[in-house]
Amino acid sequence: MRNDQTFRQELNQALDYADILDRIAGYASFSGSAARIREAMPVTDRIFVREQLDLAQEARTFTQNGQSASLAGITDIRSVLQMAQKGQVLTTQELLEVYLFLRAVDGLSRAFDAGLYPKLSELADSLVADSRLESAIQDAVGMDGTLKPDASPALVRLNRELTQSRASLAARGREFVKMNSPALMEHMTTSIGGRLCVLVKAQDKYRFGGMIHGSSQSGQAFYVEPAAFVEANSHVQSLQAEIEEEKHRICRDLTKRVGNAAFSLESDFETVTEIDTALAKGRWVLDVDGVIPSLQERDGSLRLVHAVHPLLDREKAVANDYRLKPRQQVLMISGPNMGGKTVTLKTVGICVVLAQAGFPVPAHEALLPWYESMWFDIGDNQSISENLSTFSSHMTRISGLVSSAGRGTFALLDEVGNGTDPLEGASLAVAVLEDLMDKGATVLTSTHYSQVKSWGKAADGVLVSSMEFDAETLQPTYRYVEDVSGASYAFDIAARCGLPTSVIDRARERKEQEASQVQRELENLERLQETVRHKEERFRSLIDDAHRLQKEADQEKEKARKDRQRIREEYAANLDSMLDEKREEAERIIQDLKGKEKLHELVADRTKLNSLGQDEEADGAEPETSASTKPHVFHVGDYVRLTGLNTHGEIVDIRRKEATVLANGIRTRVKLSKLEPMARPVIRKPERTHRVDAVASRFPSELNIIGMRVEEGLDALDHYLDQAVVHHATVVRIIHGMGTGRLRSAVWKDLSKRSTIKSYEAAGPSDGGLGATIVTLR
Repeated sequence: MRNDQTFRQELNQALDYADILDRIAGYASFSGSAARIREAMPVTDRIFVREQLDLAQEARTFTQNGQSASLAGITDIRSVLQMAQKGQVLTTQELLEVYLFLRAVDGLSRAFDAGLYPKLSELADSLVADSRLESAIQDAVGMDGTLKPDASPALVRLNRELTQSRASLAARGREFVKMNSPALMEHMTTSIGGRLCVLVKAQDKYRFGGMIHGSSQSGQAFYVEPAAFVEANSHVQSLQAEIEEEKHRICRDLTKRVGNAAFSLESDFETVTEIDTALAKGRWVLDVDGVIPSLQERDGSLRLVHAVHPLLDREKAVANDYRLKPRQQVLMISGPNMGGKTVTLKTVGICVVLAQAGFPVPAHEALLPWYESMWFDIGDNQSISENLSTFSSHMTRISGLVSSAGRGTFALLDEVGNGTDPLEGASLAVAVLEDLMDKGATVLTSTHYSQVKSWGKAADGVLVSSMEFDAETLQPTYRYVEDVSGASYAFDIAARCGLPTSVIDRARERKEQEASQVQRELENLERLQETVRHKEERFRSLIDDAHRLQKEADQEKEKARKDRQRIREEYAANLDSMLDEKREEAERIIQDLKGKEKLHELVADRTKLNSLGQDEEADGAEPETSASTKPHVFHVGDYVRLTGLNTHGEIVDIRRKEATVLANGIRTRVKLSKLEPMARPVIRKPERTHRVDAVASRFPSELNIIGMRVEEGLDALDHYLDQAVVHHATVVRIIHGMGTGRLRSAVWKDLSKRSTIKSYEAAGPSDGGLGATIVTLR
């Protein structure tokens, strides 16, 4: 892999590589890791790249789980360590930077669970937390970057003596002013050069002895240090000098300790930088909804799902899927200008480069090959100083590519052969692509040339695709359409831009005259492919509508079932309540009967007892059975109809004139007079009209939707459960991951609405725990 400055410039110009790394570096906590991100380059060291991607994966999970590692306040301390090793005394601010770094190391060493984040934990375990040096600096230096007054016992003593001396000197000054106020210009003391003075009238400047430190601007007064102040002033300054010397000694001692620990601190700095770089990648990949790529060495197959260029606004950008099958070496993209061809090339190219630099990629799924070398030719690189035209500039780079290409080469070429005669340019483009294919290189290219598209359609190993263009609005949709070559729409766009119809018609005639039979057939094929694709999209839309209607029908069915269940429960509750009231009234009457002795009272209560239950027969009741007609004798096990309730069931118990009937799973006590015998209905099992073939045995028992958005995950779940019903699956597993919990909640909500689901629950510890759901189908 090239790793020179020219290759770096090529990456920056062709893929905006530096701008993308700047964005990722913005997620770093300090300048050291930000610089490492900005300096990253694609490499061929497989072990290094895999380690970087594994760390980024753990960092993504760490961040997704809501955890964080505090690195706030730390800086790049390497220059400070070098100064300490050379014996240069560090300032208190520099010592504070070392302390903040040591504190971050101490916290980082305990931040990662070895079971969940083994690689990050392994790095953190290698950190050497120097708690003694950390405590020593903390005891001496405050968080404001100044030395603490109690940094040492000597400093405490000196500060106390200084405070006392200043207080004594101030008292002496107040006394002097009070006694000599007529000779003073101001009745207060002042400080000149750190020594206490008074402002004396000019004629009295020698009156008090001592030293004269200067005069006022008018010359009418002088700043005098009286002889009475000299000794005390000198003592104060002596104490101040001793304090500064003690501070210097403290900083010198701490600097020596930092210098002795410099090797360990430099090692810790590298480790902290490595961890913070991984955490920055993890935060970035979550923000761009990206993925950690998988790199394979089997063949040249490539797959990117829902990929978006990282510099585009993800809310507005159109995501696309790109792939190359194992035997396909060239992905050729056609379509009109400004349709998104170059952005497509850059999107695939930056995913390849980021992956081999150890970074996540902006896609939902990424499977990429290893490449030993990379070449990029995008944009116009005219050079006035080197007298190179656009065509010459392209050919210079392509000649370098062709000379060094081989198996494991990745080339991204925009408009090969552009900038010269179209026929010669197209012929040259085909020759270059054929040569690169013969050498085993993988090539992504774009073209306008019909001859190149015709060759690509006929050549093995070439996938000709296009960027969709709306023929009605003449606007690009930026959607990538696989295996469909796109037209240029040059005449339509020219007409839209106001070119006269006569000119466009003349151009069409000339095109028809000069176009070869192959070109005409190619254009006809492009139109046919476009028609078929629109029909496929319409068909897919109809299937989606059918799924939606089926789900709505299932929801309505479930609602009706719940309504029926509610009505049954309300009916049973009302019936039980009514029967309980009648039983209570009967008990009261029976208790009254036991206490009555008079015949007429007994007859009245017996009449009340016989009348119980007749009130509900008053409306719509059938006439009583005549004496000549014998009532039907019911037995346990008879199948009966409950008159007035429009239901039927089996008698399970008979007591006196009441029977307990099991109807629709509900036990109901009713009077025998309310029952009619009926024949037990025969329930026929429906015949199975479908067949089960060998496909059922191959139906997957689990669905993995980790990394999908909620809408995509539910679409995949809907399709999978439909297939599960068709294949008579009984138990399946849905793998959705833990993450933020949104996808899991959406899956459970969807399952709760399905009539085909018997039950669902979180998987056991060995089956994925909260990251998976076990579903049992009816």
